[in-house]
Amino acid sequence: MSHDSGNVINVDGRDRRPWALISRTKLLDAAVAEIAERGYDRARLVDIAARADLTVGAIYNWYKNKSELFNAALEHAITEQQESNLNFLNSELSKSLNGVFSSHWMLLIAALGPRQGQNTGPTDAQKMLLEALTASWRDEESPQSIEPHLSALLSQYENVVQTAMDEGAIDSTLDAKLLARMLFAFPIGLSLLTLAGLPEINSANFIPIIQLLDKTLRPE
Repeated sequence: MSHDSGNVINVDGRDRRPWALISRTKLLDAAVAEIAERGYDRARLVDIAARADLTVGAIYNWYKNKSELFNAALEHAITEQQESNLNFLNSELSKSLNGVFSSHWMLLIAALGPRQGQNTGPTDAQKMLLEALTASWRDEESPQSIEPHLSALLSQYENVVQTAMDEGAIDSTLDAKLLARMLFAFPIGLSLLTLAGLPEINSANFIPIIQLLDKTLRPE
């Protein structure tokens, strides 16, 4: 995105008025909410437009079809979640966990997942991520557009794990990429089970398991 000398902003190769970005944000928020609530297959552009108080034509001013809107909404949801993650890392709740976990990398991994301790139910970001994974094997074209988002998230896990290895908090003989992928898949699997109707598990019950995992992964 770049600014020119006039009252126009170039977004994705097209000139837009600054106020148009407000409409796009409303549209993406509406798309995330609709898809998270109804699922990608049942979400309709007319309903997304209604949520955003826009016309369907306004959607096509930004996105050429439902698939392109979904990809943009997924990126929007993940970006917002990452901002929420940063807030969580700086929160009093996060600071209170410093005495619970002996390794700071555990807190970083917890913050990367699309949910934190203050959430009382599945987040829209969780649901969008699951929708993306579902779409990636149902739709032949989806993997090409969704994979970069998943790779970006996975790379954050890999960075945390590799840094912890470099600092001696994790056994450096382990496969960093494999460990990162396992840590990435864990909250996604739990989210899927919860959304499928299984009862929630008290977050405090995970603490002794995570503490044992921390000890197990340390160098001998």
